Amino acid sequence: MKTICMVVGLIIFLWGSAAETKDFKFPEMVGWKQSGEVETFIPKNLYEYINGAADLYLMYDFVELKVAEYQNEKKTSVTVDVYRHKTPLLAFGIYSQERLSGATFLDIGVQAYYEKGFLNFLTGPYYVKISAVNTGPEDRDVLVSFAKKVAENLGPKGAFPTILSYFPAEGKKGNSEMFISKNLLGYVFFQSGFTADYELQGKNFKLFVIEGKSKDECRDMIEKYLQAIKSPRKEITEGRYILSDPHHGEIDLQWQGRYLWGIIGNMEHVLKSKYIEKLGISLEKRP
Repeated sequence: MKTICMVVGLIIFLWGSAAETKDFKFPEMVGWKQSGEVETFIPKNLYEYINGAADLYLMYDFVELKVAEYQNEKKTSVTVDVYRHKTPLLAFGIYSQERLSGATFLDIGVQAYYEKGFLNFLTGPYYVKISAVNTGPEDRDVLVSFAKKVAENLGPKGAFPTILSYFPAEGKKGNSEMFISKNLLGYVFFQSGFTADYELQGKNFKLFVIEGKSKDECRDMIEKYLQAIKSPRKEITEGRYILSDPHHGEIDLQWQGRYLWGIIGNMEHVLKSKYIEKLGISLEKRP
């Protein structure tokens, strides 16, 4: 029992609080030199670098961005952006927002994805974005070599949030899992949660999970949700809710303990029930 508590405590530390970060130095790359000084951005001036996207990054508790540019003798340039977020979970969240499901995925950090001209990866509390210009046919090799060196300098890579493994595998679209830091489904009272996209029997649907701090917090969320969608249901108890949402259509929602989970999509009730039950069985095993 003591061992189990220690393991659970470690998971909470890694994913629920600020992970320890080490002093980061941009790597030396053979055949490349840094061009100019390293730039640093913090929350109050991030818009100067990514004006249109700064608000999204701030939603995921962005802490600091360091930017370095490299050039070689052919005047080929590579830019490395290292975004640090408050926790690995929040770094995964912003990574999941921008991850391209159809890209080429690589084993760098927790995960990396590549397309011509850029390579992005997740490691610990960092989201790293590397872009290149005029690399020609060596584009992938150049970006991979930079990514591996940067990843080494950033320390332990960590892992994906463990709760993602509780989503049913059947029909799940690859690399569709996301962490939404605020306003899940567009409702402020739902705060944060996880989602995954599915396709089965010609139907597309989405599963979501909200992990509350307590049973009472979940009760409060249900109560506010019923009020927001003007549901005629007044009784608030643990169990199944089939609700009409003006923004998402019919939603099947389940509440048990400190978890809320549900399914969005236009398909048969039998299929909805199957996935609600599958996810519920998995969550029962979660510490």
